[in-house]
Formats: sequence, C-alpha cells, structure tokens
Amino acid sequence: MKRIAAARNQEADVVQALVVDDKEDNVYYLRVLLEAVGHQVMAAPNGVVALEKAQAAPPDIIISDLLMPQMDGYALLQAWKSDPILQSIPFIVYTATYTEPEDEKLARDLGCDEFLLKPTEPDVFLSVMNEVLGRGFVTRPSDQAVLARYGNEPLFKLYSHTLVRKLEEKSTELERVNRVLRQDIERRERAEAALRESEERFRLLAEATTDVAWDWDIATNRYWVSAGWFPVLGHPVPAADQLGSLWRELLHPDDRIRVLDSLEQDLQSDVQIRFVKYRLRHGNGHWLHVDDRSHILRDESGRAKRVVGGFTDRTRQIRLEEQIQRTQRLESLGQLTGGVAHDFNNLLTVILGNAQLLSEEIQRDPRLITLVNMVLQAAEKGAELTRHLLAVARRQPLEPERLDAEKVVRGMLPLLKNVLGTRIRINLDFPADLPPILVDAGQLDNALLNLAVNARDAMVEGGCFNISASSIRVDNESNEVVIDSNLAPGSYVALSVADTGAGIAADDLPHVFEPFFTTKAEGQGSGLGLAMVFGFTLQSGGHVSVESEPGQGAKFTLYLPCAQGGSTSGKAASTLTQVAQKAKGTVVVVEDDPDVRAYVENALKSAGYHVCPAQTPEQALELLRAGQVCDLLFTDILMPGMNGRELVKRARALRPELEVLYTTGYAGHEIHASLGQADLDDDVLHKPYRREKLVAAVGLAMRG
Repeated sequence: MKRIAAARNQEADVVQALVVDDKEDNVYYLRVLLEAVGHQVMAAPNGVVALEKAQAAPPDIIISDLLMPQMDGYALLQAWKSDPILQSIPFIVYTATYTEPEDEKLARDLGCDEFLLKPTEPDVFLSVMNEVLGRGFVTRPSDQAVLARYGNEPLFKLYSHTLVRKLEEKSTELERVNRVLRQDIERRERAEAALRESEERFRLLAEATTDVAWDWDIATNRYWVSAGWFPVLGHPVPAADQLGSLWRELLHPDDRIRVLDSLEQDLQSDVQIRFVKYRLRHGNGHWLHVDDRSHILRDESGRAKRVVGGFTDRTRQIRLEEQIQRTQRLESLGQLTGGVAHDFNNLLTVILGNAQLLSEEIQRDPRLITLVNMVLQAAEKGAELTRHLLAVARRQPLEPERLDAEKVVRGMLPLLKNVLGTRIRINLDFPADLPPILVDAGQLDNALLNLAVNARDAMVEGGCFNISASSIRVDNESNEVVIDSNLAPGSYVALSVADTGAGIAADDLPHVFEPFFTTKAEGQGSGLGLAMVFGFTLQSGGHVSVESEPGQGAKFTLYLPCAQGGSTSGKAASTLTQVAQKAKGTVVVVEDDPDVRAYVENALKSAGYHVCPAQTPEQALELLRAGQVCDLLFTDILMPGMNGRELVKRARALRPELEVLYTTGYAGHEIHASLGQADLDDDVLHKPYRREKLVAAVGLAMRG
C-alpha cells in the first residue's frame, strides 16, 4: 500500500521529498525551492529521525546532508540501502563538508543515486532531482562487498576517525567564522548604539534648548525640522524641499524683507553665528514671536554650505511681560489711590453728611437749599471719581454673589437700548446650560455699560451690538486663554461683547486698557471706562481680552469665574437702605478723625441713638471696663496703634455678645493686607456714606 501511495504521488507529478539536515536554514531553502514547483517536503534533523519518518511514510526521494549529529549521512545511507522497503527510494547526498573525491566514492559505494555539493544552483539541483526520479523505482542492489567492508572493525574505526576529523575541522572553521561574525555583529551593535545615542542626545538637546530645531542644506535646498514644528506652529511638516518656501510664506509681512535680507547678507559674509527676531503665522491665524539662533557652516573657501539652528516661541513670555507692565502701572496707580482714598473719603464723609444735615435745617430757604444741593452733588461726584480710580486699580470693595449672566444681561436691556440708540441692533446668544458666575452684580452692570458706550461711539452709522457667552475650562495644558493671561485653572464663563464698528488700530490695541488712554476727541472720554472693566475682571479673579482689526469691529471677552456650591453670602448696600425702624440703643463710636467722629455723632443723635464717642481704641476699652452701656460698637478699621480688629477681639473678651459694625475709608485690598487675613467677621460700611445709609447700617447691625 505504501508503494501504491508513492506511485500515485509520482503519477500526479507531486513528489514527497524527505530532507535531512541539522541546519534549519538549509532545510528552509530546500523547502522553499521544492514547494515552489509543487512538491511536498518532510524534514528531519538527523538520520535517526529520518528513518523513523521514512518507515512510517516512505517518501518518493530523500535528500540528505552527511555531517549530522546522532546518525550522519553515511550511516543513514547504509541503513537506507539495507532496508528492504526503503532501498528502492532514490537517495541524493547534498553536502558542504565532504567534498573530496574519496568522500563521493564512499557515498556512491554505499548506494547513493547522486552526490551534490552545496551550494548548487536551483535550476541544476531541480534538474538532477528530476533526472534521478526519472530513472524509475528500480531497486539498485548495494555492493554487498562494500557494505561488508563497513562491518569490518578496522575500517569502521577509520571511518569514525575520518568523521571525527571532519567534525573537528568543521568545528574549528565554524568557531573561526562565528568569532569573526560575533566581532562584526558587536561592531555593528556598538555603531548602531552610538548612532542611537547620538540621535537621542541631539533630540534631547534640541528639545531642551529650543522649540524647533532645523537644518538647511544650501546645495540641495532641503530642510530638516524637529518634531516641535507642528505643536509650535500648527502647520503640518511639508516635504524637505518645500519647507523653506513655507517658512518664507509664514513670515510676517512687516518682517519678511528684513529677515530675508539679513540672511542673505550673513551667507555672503564671514558671519558664523546669527540671531534674529521675527513673527510667524500660526496655523490658527495668530502671530508668534520667535527668537531664531543659527550657526553657518562653511567650506574651505568660506562659502556657506549649511545652516543649523533653532527658534524659540516667545509669544507667551512677551504677552506676560506686557501684562506685567500693565499690572505694574495699575499697582502704581493703586498705591497712589489707596493712599489718597482714606483721607479723601473721610473728607467726603464729612462734606456729604454735614451738607445733608444742613439741607434738613434750611428747608424754608430755597436759595440756601440750592447751594447745599450743589455741595452734595459735588461730593457725590468726588465719591464716584474715587470709586472709578479704585476700580481701575483693582482696590474697590466688591460684594460677589451668585449670578445668572443671561438674566443680568436681559435685565439691562432697557438701559442698553437707551445708551445705544435706535440705529444699533442688540443680539443675544446664550446657551441653555450656562453655569452661574460669582461676581459683584453692580460692577458687572457698570462693565457692560462701559462696553456699550464704547461700542456706541465706534458705530456712528449704526450696526450690531452682539452679546454671547460660553463656558470654558482652563487647565495646565496648552490653551489660547492661558497664553493671554494668568488665569488660574478652573471653570469660567466667557462673556463676549462685540460690535461692528470702526475697529481699533493695531498700534492702539495694546493700550486700550491703560488708565486715561483714549482715542476719542478731547472732552468726549475720560479714558477710565475700559480700564475699569480691566480692573474689575482681574479683581474678580478673571480676565478680559480684546480682538479687533481696523474696519472689522471689536470684540471684548470677559472671563468670569464660575460660582461653586450654594449661594454667596453677603448683604448688598441696597439692603441697608431698606431697614426702617425706630432708633433705640447706645452706640460707642471709635474714630480717630475728629471731623468724621463729630459728624457720625450728630447724625446718629439726630436719628434717636445715644452716642458715646471715643478717639482711640484704648479709650473705648476703658469705657467698656467702666460699665458703659453699649448696644453696638461702631469702629474704624485702620487707626494709629491698635486696629479695629484687635479692638473688637478685646471688647468681646469683656462682652461676648457685643454687636459690631466696621467702617473704613480704605479699599478692601489695604484692609486685608494690613490685617493679614482674608475677611472680617462683621459687616463693613465703606466711606463716604450719606446720613440715611449710616443710620440704616447701624440699625441693621444692631439687630444682629
């Protein structure tokens, strides 16, 4: 049955070949060669395995190496030709070790059909194999005398010694080849490791010293850029021969001629190190400020052949420097206004209060009432100017509360329509899921009103006034908002106010938030409106940005912090005026300014309160220790010696249930800086204040 199966394979021109070789590469080569012409291949690593496979499934032909472990090719050939079933199957010896004529003679004496030396050309090998197969399955009796010779012990020992010698020679040769190969591999590995280390060192050095490294081969006009190109510029990296053209296109029009001329001059001169600043257009359209440093490499004749360099994006740094400069100017103004505000507010408190008291005493004389009202109006304007300056300097007292931005804007629509007039259309765009914000409601109204006035003046012929909002999240990763500001990470509402007016000139754009800067005609603007908006947003923990081009209108975006948790505590000033009750009780007034102290004493007495004045905190404590009745301690905060907070602490040590109302002519910033804490425990009445506000605040505080 086995011979019938073999005959069927032969008839179908599909040969089952048994390849015997201990080298996998040799087996793989023969397998690919034979299977490529439609034959099937079995493999065995030595003679023992080959006999087992052949006896289990006789092949059509066997192709065997000679030098193999366990049973070599000679022993396999002898056993093969001695087997009654296998002896008729063709046997081809394919060797690279036994190459001498006597080696071939021995193999043929043992009965091999062909003797081939490695390597043999594929076509020759297949031709010989087909010729052997074409001889037919005729049993070729082995030369029994020859076989008998190998049963003789001396000859067998000689054969064994020959094998050992061949193995030793082959082993020595392999060791030499392997040693040379290992040395070559080690050299290659060291070279590759050095190359990888050099490339990694260059990459790390380029990333550490610059944002984008570049290399220009002048002869071929081909460029290479580092991986920072796309993250920094926002443009995909083009082909090496097109990168130079793209770089020239990205140069700012005002910088292009200067940069290219200086490059050409440096290439033609003997300059080696060059440094230039210019602007490049980012993929999203804005301009980057870059510092470009490079080294010009020259040949023996001094001609430039290559330029290697890198540029660093300084946009964030420049914008932060500009912001720091603006902040420093505001800080200087704040120090000035903060120092003046206290004394000025004390004066205004006396003027406002006494003028109001005077107006009540002269109700029957219209001429005197007019004069008093003029004094009141002048004092109110002075107080308003002080508030404006404090707003610009970010030192105004704020009362932040949880607000719905859309409701605030819609509530201001009637006022905005009156300010903008009939020729300007108002458009609103608010998402349904806009989170609440935490800002001072009155100051937000003032900011929107200032932006509306600014937009109205920019749209002389009419236009559109667009108010929109969106929620944003600022984190530590790249963000366009972070580039322009020092916004802390968190959630914000971006409230945008845009107009379709004349726009702002590029030279004026960096100065729009500066105090007293205005492009309007003399007498038509104070230059404080946008500065107040800037101060309010920064003091609220946010930021404001502006986008504008001449003829394209302007867009102001207020980044306002989102409210967290429940509603914000705090009493608005309007709440104070709603208190109406019969004045009862004794108020201890602590005020170092004699004019203010006298005004407060008269105002509270006229309202029905008993008043006990004290010039210093020490005097107030003496009164309390002496048993002075006190339903409310009304004290200034910052005074020579002991401050109001320390006074309250000591007073409550004497009377734990004592009610307290603070007052001050300073802004909140100076109060917190002086007291070294974030908040006071009780309410604060800010100077200047009118008589009714004083009386209402005292009544509200006394009620606890």
